[in-house]
Amino acid sequence: MSVVKSLPKVADALEDKAREHKQAQNTEYHVSVARHNVREINSELEDLEDSLRDLRYYKTVFVDAFDGSAPTMVNSAVQAAENAVEVTQSGLLSNIQNSAMDEAETVLEEDLTGLEVELTPEVKKQRSQIRSAKQMIDNVSENIQTKLESKRETWSRRVSAAEELQMILGSQNSDFARTLNHMHGLLTRDMMDSSESASRFVSEWANATDNWEEHQSLQSFDDFKQKHDLSDSTIEDVKTLSRSQQLTLANVSIDTLEQMKRVDELESAVELSL
Repeated sequence: MSVVKSLPKVADALEDKAREHKQAQNTEYHVSVARHNVREINSELEDLEDSLRDLRYYKTVFVDAFDGSAPTMVNSAVQAAENAVEVTQSGLLSNIQNSAMDEAETVLEEDLTGLEVELTPEVKKQRSQIRSAKQMIDNVSENIQTKLESKRETWSRRVSAAEELQMILGSQNSDFARTLNHMHGLLTRDMMDSSESASRFVSEWANATDNWEEHQSLQSFDDFKQKHDLSDSTIEDVKTLSRSQQLTLANVSIDTLEQMKRVDELESAVELSL
């Protein structure tokens, strides 16, 4: 004999199934909210980490390679970044889930389909703190980069002057020529590249400048003039050669010729036409 359920029992069973279905939908919604919020925070944290890495690079290069003094705001900016990420993962997930459940209680079953997932209030607050800290980090980093650009311009002028003198002398000092080439690469290619290792740059720059100091007389025309006791007119004649301009005997004084003759580097490098 078949058992026929009463209408009220059937209604209760259908209501239970509907409730279970709604709970399943709400659970799916909570998971979507949590995932969306975690992805958002992770993205902000990655941006903050990139800014911190840049700051550490430029600060290390400025202080250790060029004897600079780090801005006083560095510590405050780093502290702001640390404060912004104090919330633990479990605490963040708890805030996300609680907020999602509170908001989902007013969501009707028929409204769940296609519902736009938004950031919870706690995550919005956390994101705002992270972005504020990132802005502080970027500001300090830009300040240091400006100081580094000034250092680079100064050293680039010095290296260019030494390269010009080497060109006149025919790069007779191969060791110093290699040093100049290396310094040129460090200044133009590596110095401002924060994706590289700061410690590697500091080490290579220290080696290059040590070699630079060993060749003081080859660093500029002024140094070369002082070492060999040359006159201003002789140096001007040497500069004329550096500009690939013709220099004839009629334009050169006896004193200049004598000075050029007693400097081995100039005697072999200079060619005069009649």
